Amino acid sequence: MEEPNLQCVEHTVNFKMEEDKNEGDTESHYSVNARDFFIPTQDNWLLLTADYSQIELRLMAHFSKDPALIELLSKPDGDVFTMIAARWIGCAEDSVSSNEREQTKRMVYGILYGMGANSLADHLDCTSDEAAEKINNFKSTFPGVASWLNEAVSSCRLKGYVETLKGRKRFLSKIKFGNSEEKSKAQRQAVNSICQGSAADIIKIAMLRIYSVIVDGVDSSDSSSSMATKFHMLRDCCRILLQVHDELVLEVDPSVIREAGTLLRTSMEDAVSLLVPLRAKVQVGRTWGSLEAFAPDR
Repeated sequence: MEEPNLQCVEHTVNFKMEEDKNEGDTESHYSVNARDFFIPTQDNWLLLTADYSQIELRLMAHFSKDPALIELLSKPDGDVFTMIAARWIGCAEDSVSSNEREQTKRMVYGILYGMGANSLADHLDCTSDEAAEKINNFKSTFPGVASWLNEAVSSCRLKGYVETLKGRKRFLSKIKFGNSEEKSKAQRQAVNSICQGSAADIIKIAMLRIYSVIVDGVDSSDSSSSMATKFHMLRDCCRILLQVHDELVLEVDPSVIREAGTLLRTSMEDAVSLLVPLRAKVQVGRTWGSLEAFAPDR
């Protein structure tokens, strides 16, 4: 990895080394989880994290207003990609194979990232014609998504920029003035920037809400003031350490771990109001590499 940073710390890395022993050269296999070396700054404290579940897909449902996708993502239970696969393929959820689920997941994110048939074919291990047919079938199942994708590109071509949920703009002048390759790239960036940029908006709002509660002397809204009162025990016992894409990492005194978990989850899930609910998965552990699922409200 060149120029490693905290946004791309690997989980488990497997590698092998040759060792010179008396009997001759041997090859030893090792496994290291780099995240195991990230620990709280305070003795006996815990790391508490929360990660948004399918936030970009949920934003696509919100922007596209596709009723079928909104219905699926509004269900409190069930695997999202299994439900989407069942709707797309036209079968019962318990009939969806693990391969069909994985293919559907790759299809969804391929469309979200603006992949064409050729690029998607590589991800789905199929021909370009088969990938094009899959794209068309998916868009027919979720027509609102297809309409929004076209509208997003057309709007960007007209204005020269796209806007995130909270109004931040990304200018893509090449969509109008570039050569054919540059125009195609800008079209892909248009859709991707709306969803990824909006996801960044949302997690920054969540961070500000948490910070206004756990730090003294921060100006806050009335709603944040009531949260600060409710979670007053977290002051000096909880700190924000890191944001990694759709994940927040906090360090917390174990005596208030449930309160901190509740604040973290609610701050992330209630950061904005969308047409579908936001979901955040909370985990806790002594290292960043040994996190386990945590239900703070149980």
